[in-house]
Amino acid sequence: MYLSGLHMYLTGLHMYLSGLHMYLTGLHMYLTGLHMYLLGFMPVSVRFTHVSVRFTPVSVRFTPLPVRFMPVPVRFTPAPVRFTPAPVRFTPAPVRFTPAPVRFTPASVRLTLASVRFTPASVRFTPASVRFTPVPVCLFRAWEEWAGLEQVEDYLSFLEYLLWVFTPLIIVFIVPFLIVILLYLSILFLHVYKRKNQLKEAYCNNLWDGARKTLAILWDGHGAIWHGYEVHGMEKIPDKGPALIVYYHGAIPIDYYYFLANVIIQKGRTCHSVADHFLFKIPGFKLLLEVFSVIHGPQEECVRALKNGHLLGISPGGVREALFSDETYPLLWGKRRGFAQVAIDSQVPVIPMFTQNVREGFRSLGTLRLFRWLYERFRLPIAPVYGGFPVKFRTFLGDPIPYDPNTTAAELAERVQQAVRSLIDRHQKIPGCILRALVERIYTKHKNN
Repeated sequence: MYLSGLHMYLTGLHMYLSGLHMYLTGLHMYLTGLHMYLLGFMPVSVRFTHVSVRFTPVSVRFTPLPVRFMPVPVRFTPAPVRFTPAPVRFTPAPVRFTPAPVRFTPASVRLTLASVRFTPASVRFTPASVRFTPVPVCLFRAWEEWAGLEQVEDYLSFLEYLLWVFTPLIIVFIVPFLIVILLYLSILFLHVYKRKNQLKEAYCNNLWDGARKTLAILWDGHGAIWHGYEVHGMEKIPDKGPALIVYYHGAIPIDYYYFLANVIIQKGRTCHSVADHFLFKIPGFKLLLEVFSVIHGPQEECVRALKNGHLLGISPGGVREALFSDETYPLLWGKRRGFAQVAIDSQVPVIPMFTQNVREGFRSLGTLRLFRWLYERFRLPIAPVYGGFPVKFRTFLGDPIPYDPNTTAAELAERVQQAVRSLIDRHQKIPGCILRALVERIYTKHKNN
């Protein structure tokens, strides 16, 4: 009978070890989930509460009753494993095993369910042991991770860094747009002026003299404040009579706008100008171009303006020179001879002109092959322009090249190109430097040669 009791005791021990095996199986599931998380899958939330393995003391009492053993089936119902982005927490419970003493009585052996109790309560491995987050909470945490709400502070720090890096770039690209806004403000002023003087239009020989002079004062003030603009050689512009002014074209010819304003203020004359065709296609620019006598450049129209006694300004480099020249100030005139032929046909002198640091005020990204290809292929002048730096601007007018009936258009074009090149070599440090041009605004004074 003692051996029978020992046998039952060992059977209970075997069932305890089976429960321990189930516990280790759950631990294996946790480690497998952790391994999947480390491999980059969605974070696994497997929370183990302590597994309670309880083995009650074995009560062996010898009674004259027959031995009856009714085993209780052990049922294990695993819950479905749902992986959620909750943090993985594992808290193992200590495994306690306390064997019960074997007590013998003179009575017969009576072994019932009360003697060895091993029920589902003895080894509890239920959904409470492995707790999983409900589906709505799982979806919310997945959305939270996808949206990065847990890293808002990191995102704000990164955004602050990007703002610190790109603010200078934003500024230098916005300033050219401010120039365009100023042009549109000029157009708006002209429209207002036109409305105000509708009744006087029939009595005035030239309606726009007051508007031109007002805008000239505004532009001259802008040039003086922002660039300390100066003109050297204004006495070479005739008070009366025609002349052809040939100038170097900057990325944005704002220096030429300042020059036109000074001609209106100091000479009381309007200088006609030749512009590219695309300028006439910009919405709203038509009135501005008409008031300031801007033409798109046929030779016959240029000759007509000069023969009528007007000044005419032209840049042989045009848009190509504006977009694709750089701080070394190359003249991109190619084989253009039209301006020289206009001077010969009109029998007028040619006055070369160049503005110091014009490439340091505004620069373009036309040196990139993409923008060069787009212009050569489709004639699209879309190279980005940046700048607006308050560098020192000085416009220099060279000695007039008089009309010579024995000079051909090719020869005259070559002479004019050499004259403009001479002004660049004399007054511009090459390659141009924005920092040096800013310093010249403060410390350097021009010395007339």
